Amino acid sequence: MYELEALSRLLTADKDVNSLSVDTLSYIGDAVYELFFRLKTLSEAKRRTGYQHELLVKLVNASGQSQALVEIEELLTEEDKKVVNRGFNSRGAKRRGNDIEYRRATALETLVGYLYIKGDFVHLEEILSKVVADVLAR
Repeated sequence: MYELEALSRLLTADKDVNSLSVDTLSYIGDAVYELFFRLKTLSEAKRRTGYQHELLVKLVNASGQSQALVEIEELLTEEDKKVVNRGFNSRGAKRRGNDIEYRRATALETLVGYLYIKGDFVHLEEILSKVVADVLAR
């Protein structure tokens, strides 16, 4: 039990998720998303040096994240949809003009960051597991 408590203290933030900007949520979401995929592709790292990195580059990018957002749509709650909409319409998402893939990717990262900081790990795991399953099925 001590290990879980230590992990919880190490990897959680004592912050009200609603007080954070969309850009902050997206920034955290990007890190969580990439770490999740790095851990899920560890078995691929055994094949040869760099293979895991090559796989991650294909998975963790605007195009892949944009597609992932579309694929998880049926799992989204009304609250999730509001967070996604905030991320999609944020200034950070619009930096590349009207690049829909980039805006969707930012929206997904915002949702991941929101769920992570909120501590809704069950729903976050449900969403990310679906993304992994869909990506590996491609």
